[in-house]
Amino acid sequence: MERVRLGVIGLGMIGKLHAETAAKLAECQLVAVSDVNPDTVKIARAIGASYFRDYQEMIEKEDLEGVVIAVPNNLHADVGITCAQKRLHILLEKPIASTLSDADRLIESSQQNKVHLLIGHHRRFNAAINAVREMIQSGKIGKLVGVAIVWSMYKPDEYFDLAWRKMKGGGPILINTIHEIDNLRYLCGKISRVYAEASNGARNFEVEDSLSVSVKLESGALASIFMSDAAPSLWAYEATTGENPFFFHSTENCYYIFGTDASMAFPHLRKIYYQSRSKKGWQHPIIAEEVKVPWVDPYEEQLKHFCRVVQGVEPPRTSGEDARKTLEITLAVHKSTQVGQPVVV
Repeated sequence: MERVRLGVIGLGMIGKLHAETAAKLAECQLVAVSDVNPDTVKIARAIGASYFRDYQEMIEKEDLEGVVIAVPNNLHADVGITCAQKRLHILLEKPIASTLSDADRLIESSQQNKVHLLIGHHRRFNAAINAVREMIQSGKIGKLVGVAIVWSMYKPDEYFDLAWRKMKGGGPILINTIHEIDNLRYLCGKISRVYAEASNGARNFEVEDSLSVSVKLESGALASIFMSDAAPSLWAYEATTGENPFFFHSTENCYYIFGTDASMAFPHLRKIYYQSRSKKGWQHPIIAEEVKVPWVDPYEEQLKHFCRVVQGVEPPRTSGEDARKTLEITLAVHKSTQVGQPVVV
């Protein structure tokens, strides 16, 4: 198949990663990039792409088949709709939008203009995540009992030079927790209820810096999520998986999955179980086994998948409708912090 002609809109931390990834893949041709910051022309030159300060000029002048959109959350719907109206297939960074009504507008526009919409919940392309998902869904750990998730990474001062990150809609609930919600849905199935407490006591910004979430799954299993962007630690998805070289790498785990027959630690896939099914109990020896899974770069896998989506070979792994459900639950988490009560999804 011919290489898919792509453009990238937004060259922040993740947009730059998307552009650099697209520039080296055989499946696509990175034609052009766009960012309102004129300094990002250096990125364009380094990867051999045309640069535009105005993304609308880019999609008007360049012969593109698809775009990767990595702009601030509140711009997702409007930028996405503009691209959909130009009949460009879309890989949009998560969240799909800041509000459900904006998500609905974008989904409707993509359908009306007959373009594919893939939302960038890239963790669904992590091989270790998919190994854990298979073990849960196939019953290899027995019946799922619960999940414990920790995400704690200290965001440096310069991270907040972009003011939107410390204003409403820019805190760790929509920027970071949404990833954990999507992982829970992808790994464990439907979520039925959430209860959350939030605090901004460490940074004193308008938005939260720390968050604790209790989750009830439709299966009856429970999950807990602790998030903070104001405390240094070794326990966070980006640090432990090594997906993005921007982050300091840790050899620790950040997820613990508990089943009636076995438990798992992620991402290093340490499986814990009793040697004998007839001798189960805390007085008996327990085995720790490392499950080996070949490494793949999830950002590369996501872009390869997007190229196949553009070519009509595969449906989007995370459709607009699917990502809307993740947003709905994430917004329920935010609502719970405000009303001080559990919120049924």
